Amino acid sequence: MYYLTKSRFQLAIECPTKLFYHLNSEKYGNSNLDDPFLEALAKGGFQVGALARAYYPEGILVNEVTNQAALEKTSALLELESCTLFEAAIQTGPFLVRIDILKKNGNCLELIEVKAKSFHPDADSFLTNKGKISSNWRSYLTDVAFQEMVLKQAFPGVTIDCFLMLADKSKAATVDGLNQKFRIIKENGRYKIKSPEFLTVEELGEKILRKVLVNREIGILQEEQFEFGEEIYTLSSFADRMASDLKNNHKRNIGIGKHCNKCEFHTDNVQFISGFNECWKEQTGITDQQLLQPLLFELWRGNLGSKDIISPLINRRDYFLNDYQESDYAPQIIKPTDCFSPTERRTLQIKITFSGDNAPCYNKEYLTDAFNAFIYPLHFIDFETTTLAIPMYAGRKPYEQIAFQFSHHKVEADGKVYHQNQWLNDQVGVFPNFEFIRALKNALETDEGTIFRYHNHENTILNGIFSQLLESNEIDKNELCDFIRSITHSKAENHVGERDMVDLYQLVIGGFYHPSMKGSNSIKSVLPAVIESSDFLKNKYSTACYGTEATTSLNLKNHTWLLKDNEGKWINPYKTLPAVFEEVNSEQLDALCEENGEELRDGGAAMMAYAKMQFSEMQSDERSFYHNALLRYCELDTLAMVMIYEGWKDYLINN
Repeated sequence: MYYLTKSRFQLAIECPTKLFYHLNSEKYGNSNLDDPFLEALAKGGFQVGALARAYYPEGILVNEVTNQAALEKTSALLELESCTLFEAAIQTGPFLVRIDILKKNGNCLELIEVKAKSFHPDADSFLTNKGKISSNWRSYLTDVAFQEMVLKQAFPGVTIDCFLMLADKSKAATVDGLNQKFRIIKENGRYKIKSPEFLTVEELGEKILRKVLVNREIGILQEEQFEFGEEIYTLSSFADRMASDLKNNHKRNIGIGKHCNKCEFHTDNVQFISGFNECWKEQTGITDQQLLQPLLFELWRGNLGSKDIISPLINRRDYFLNDYQESDYAPQIIKPTDCFSPTERRTLQIKITFSGDNAPCYNKEYLTDAFNAFIYPLHFIDFETTTLAIPMYAGRKPYEQIAFQFSHHKVEADGKVYHQNQWLNDQVGVFPNFEFIRALKNALETDEGTIFRYHNHENTILNGIFSQLLESNEIDKNELCDFIRSITHSKAENHVGERDMVDLYQLVIGGFYHPSMKGSNSIKSVLPAVIESSDFLKNKYSTACYGTEATTSLNLKNHTWLLKDNEGKWINPYKTLPAVFEEVNSEQLDALCEENGEELRDGGAAMMAYAKMQFSEMQSDERSFYHNALLRYCELDTLAMVMIYEGWKDYLINN
């Protein structure tokens, strides 16, 4: 029997049609990465769950593999007057849930859902000012509401209190090495947490996970009505309908919409059916041939904020990129600017996409003015960072930024390129930020040349380290803080450093577009676009020039970056490096880290490689592999910035 579980209910609440594709996964392709280990590395779920259990030393784990065995063990334990269960199996009718922590005391039950998500009691609220469930918390609370519904049906006479257990950003760890008490190991093909034997509550220090009562929010969700496919549901009636669909293997179409944008059942793998394509054909009447055209989702969304530009088009049955009118995305007030405005850039994207012209579009005057302001030598830097739910050191809080790596390329006025510096912390359990900033300072303080970053990330990280330094006892903190302020800006403090970094991403937005980029300005999209349009880059980097005296490298020798595939097309340099994780592509790794925001979408592989080195047991050769992979990927990030600069400079000189 197929039960409606927590994960299936969550999938259905996103889109009921997905439940059918999930159930028939042998036919329908799924682009999501089905790897619990990598997902745990990306989001910290294994460790947070283990820490939560450690707060309840009396707890009993229901670890039976089969549903029936787990149900029987749970039922027997709940006969006790009081108990605390981990992964308690509760089933009623077609519903089955495994509850993270279920605490019984007589006729009272506590349902505790553990999430690897941060919460600040003074800053976060589950409700909006209008008393509605906040969109930031809806999926988490809906998960709890479904479990509460099942638990209430199974035990109609009991009192149930519902809680979310979250990483409390207002609390600092009071012991060192807390995160190292929860290591990930593989045993009999399954991943599990290995903790020290006889770990006591005292060894955990002050609690950094907060148990938050959510009875009021669950009550709102249980009474709330919502619409799917022109039908009105409550949470209970929706669960009943989805259980029926699951039992009958029924596909429920609810109409297309903006929820289709990131459908994981959109696949180009010819071995599977694309559920996205099937769904759209059935509900719009468009053909396979039409689906090859750029869809409305491709339009760049920069500076639109929360504005919904998708629904109005779908409501008028317009499904394609060229169906947009400028009035669909233009702001009411247009501010004059020397660069491409967001409206101009969107109009440009649509025009170029359908012109058949594969040439790049430059705002030459804007880029020329920018280049004329550069001071040589130029410095291109990229950081690799992560956030850890469980802090490394006493005094550190959950989800503080950790800067574990940087790469630095330097370009002289005569065009000579040096991979000048790199730094990587691969020591286990070490808080790296202060050594990181010392190394970066040493790398950049030798001259006053212009420093480049790609997007806001580096500025954000440096401002975060600035705050950490102010609270520290580091002897050189004032000197380090002065350096940070000199190369950053802060809107909160109305401060701009005299050597504030130049954002290459903003130069892309304001001065360059190529049709191959579509709606993306990720460096992994911009680099191949610039290469495609630059004979200079093709001629230079299709030879073994990299890692030579003319173009130095700290990791590679006589390396050729630009290769062609069997069809004679240039291969994106990012696709020429060995995979960090076998049989997993970089797009899937980036998607796992997407919740961290646009700035970090390209860093999924690095974040998870670092997490694996920190939290899993491995041999020295495996550790060496990840060490070298991290160095090469970060090196390519700064080289990519150099190549974009070189391609643009050649264009501006020769056109």
